[in-house]
Amino acid sequence: MLPKKYDPNEIEPKWQKYWLEEKVYKYRLDENRPSYAIDTPPPFTSGTLHLGHVLSHTWIDIIARYKRMRGYNVLFPQGFDNHGLPTELKVEKEFGITKDQPEEFLKKCVEWTWQAIEAMRNQFIRIGYSADWDLEYHTMDDEYKATVQYTLLKFYEKGLLYREEHPVYWCPKCRTSLAKAEVGYVEEEGYLYYIKLPLADGSGYIPIATTRPELMPACVAVFVHPDDERYKHLVGKKVRLPIFEREVPILADEDVDPNFGTGAVYNCTYGDEQDIVWQKRYNLPVIIAINEDGTMNEKAGPYAGLKVEEARKKIAEDLEKMGLLYKKEKIRHRVLRHTERSSCMAPIELLPKKQWFIKVKDFTEEIVKVAKEINWYPEDMFLRLKDWAESMDWDWVISRQRVFGTPFPFWVCKNGHIVPAREEDLPVDPRFDKPPVERCPVCGAELEPVTDVLDCWVDSSITPLIITKWYDAIKGDEEAKKWFEHNFPTALRPQGTDIIRTWAFYTIYRTYKLTGEKPWRDIVINGMVAGPDGRKMSKSYGNVVAPDEVIPKYGADALRLWTALAPPGEDHPFKWETVDYNFRFLQKVWNIYRFAERHIKGFEYEKYKDLELEPLDRWILSRLHRLIKFATEELERYRFNLITRELMTFIWHEVADDYIEMVKYRLYGEDEESKVKAKVALYELLWNLLLLLAPFVPHITEELYHHLFKDKVKVKSVHLLEWPEYREERIDEEAERVGELARKIVSEMRKYKNSHGLPLNAKLEHVAIYATESYELVKLIERDIAGTMNIERLEVLKGEPQLEERVVEIKPNFKRVGPRYGKLVPKIAEYLKENADDIARELKEKGKVEFEVGGTRVELGREDVVLRKAVFSEGEEVETAVVDDVVILFF
Repeated sequence: MLPKKYDPNEIEPKWQKYWLEEKVYKYRLDENRPSYAIDTPPPFTSGTLHLGHVLSHTWIDIIARYKRMRGYNVLFPQGFDNHGLPTELKVEKEFGITKDQPEEFLKKCVEWTWQAIEAMRNQFIRIGYSADWDLEYHTMDDEYKATVQYTLLKFYEKGLLYREEHPVYWCPKCRTSLAKAEVGYVEEEGYLYYIKLPLADGSGYIPIATTRPELMPACVAVFVHPDDERYKHLVGKKVRLPIFEREVPILADEDVDPNFGTGAVYNCTYGDEQDIVWQKRYNLPVIIAINEDGTMNEKAGPYAGLKVEEARKKIAEDLEKMGLLYKKEKIRHRVLRHTERSSCMAPIELLPKKQWFIKVKDFTEEIVKVAKEINWYPEDMFLRLKDWAESMDWDWVISRQRVFGTPFPFWVCKNGHIVPAREEDLPVDPRFDKPPVERCPVCGAELEPVTDVLDCWVDSSITPLIITKWYDAIKGDEEAKKWFEHNFPTALRPQGTDIIRTWAFYTIYRTYKLTGEKPWRDIVINGMVAGPDGRKMSKSYGNVVAPDEVIPKYGADALRLWTALAPPGEDHPFKWETVDYNFRFLQKVWNIYRFAERHIKGFEYEKYKDLELEPLDRWILSRLHRLIKFATEELERYRFNLITRELMTFIWHEVADDYIEMVKYRLYGEDEESKVKAKVALYELLWNLLLLLAPFVPHITEELYHHLFKDKVKVKSVHLLEWPEYREERIDEEAERVGELARKIVSEMRKYKNSHGLPLNAKLEHVAIYATESYELVKLIERDIAGTMNIERLEVLKGEPQLEERVVEIKPNFKRVGPRYGKLVPKIAEYLKENADDIARELKEKGKVEFEVGGTRVELGREDVVLRKAVFSEGEEVETAVVDDVVILFF
């Protein structure tokens, strides 16, 4: 017998252990079954999962479990994205080792990462994640790095990889270049500085407006719009830069916004992307005044050594003293920052650096075309990728000035010639390994190792190739070929909205260039998790909730239901009250199966399943099969929120509150035929609900399956059973009308008992139900109503009852009458009681009544009395309730 209380802390670890030991989710290549390969997101190995991970990976797990039940050969690996700056910072802080000791530093990075992987894997297991852990991969593994490096060799051969000096997004705090996807604009307060720049010929000034006066030493031109009448006469002239005494030209270009500031801007190398465009368009000189660490260099003259913010303030002060800064306006503007790392958020500089690039910009149309062949869920998420592709200004910078990352498989000579590694040597690390040749084969110069490492998106953008064993397959491994052919393109890429422009974009591009095919058939996008207050989760807001705070209190299944309630592609706030409700729902589920256990455990359903069932049985099974159909349709579209809500509502209310209560009298009664029919319906109902719930709440369903069904079914896990079969013949619209009417009638009878302080099993002596159009339906459930509500005498009558309303009591409203008539109130009350019918009639007709009591004239209005009316049927007082065309009389 199931225990009375549902205890997730006892149940969940037990089944997690069982699934691992029994290898319930072990993947075995089966070419006779349809493949369903999931390109799971490898989380960065921070050492802990947050609620965003729980949401996205629970969605993935729901899909995997559902597809298994649908008969697919589900390839469900899980990987970990290991490389990155946060690990380097952690190692420096925890172990006190610097990057100047690269071999020891890398060793500690790997050591710490393994600890993080172990912790995160355990958290995955704790949420009931059904990956095949024998297929776990890591981006720091040699096999993985070899595959990444091989793809770079291929890109180099195709002319898609190059090295060039180019302005790149540079983070002075992290000391590394960044891709455009790693930076973003943040709106904040600042100043717009209005500066008069003297004309070189001494004939006057041209006013400019800028947010960055500290870039004056890097100014190479002043731009105005060609149609701006204010400045047309100045085009072609030069200005002499104050402080730096350098002359630069005034040029006209249509990209200038004449409505911004003064309509004239100075072009500095480099303040923003527009500066790059103008510098290249007009072949202007390049002057770099900012160092990699965010300080001013010698080109900044007297401001050398100052931090950018300090230089901005100092140069503005100096210009003001010179009478050239004539206005300082407070504004809100967008500042480019290192947004991918919330712990950094440093302002970004554009610095020319020798960096490695993958050509992307020339292929954006091609990428969009391939992306369009993929099914996007929700559909509008495709537009995010399309908009991103069309907004790209330059190619993907893939080099990072860090230590812990996949090395470039290249050496470079002093003349810039690139020497690639040999394929048979992969993976290589040029920082420690010798080059394939002693000298440059082009010019004979010595070779220098490429010491940069790859952007982590280069690693993770080949995950569909990793999980399908592409590299082994193209090397000729026969088993790998079968694996690849069965699973590629993969079925699904699940991911968040925030990495569409990185992970999705780069994976589509790289996979297509390497295979000529799209990486996946479907892509499903989840939103972000917000805090309980609706704002983005942030330590600064104090609204961060960790999974380890939730699971010990409520269990993983209750938390999983919270994730399943998230709408597709939209942000989803964490709500404690939602998880609490989910937990109570699971207790309700537990109670249902605990009640049913004695009735259906071991029941021979197959023997009796074709019996002609009773109306309420047909009602609940019709509703069940509609739910099976809806669940299947929704899960095929990767939508969980509506079906989760529908399932919970159906189970809690229609099943627990209504059907179970209305079938109890049959299960405990002496009518054996009716009892068997009730068991058939209850078995079919609860068996199918168990299967419907299994992908969402795997732990409780496993426990219930083992208690009630496993002995008969003989399959070792509920998660290896087939998805419920929708049976069209079970749909019965008349039975649904009957069931809905029964629910309403029983509900009104419960209200009656509750209002009279009666327990729900209390006997009702006499109840009559009158009905017109619904008479035949009520007759069908007459026995169910009487049995459910314990009614000794139930009459079901056609037509409308003859009812008479009478005033049975009338008394003064003491709050109003007392202050006016004082000691006369008892006599007034007596008079009202003796003349109740006349008083009531006169109040109805005239709105007031007058009479004499104790020699005093009394006048009372409707608000001065309290009437209690009652309904009578054939002279007997009754209480009534109305449901549609049905009138219920309680005698």
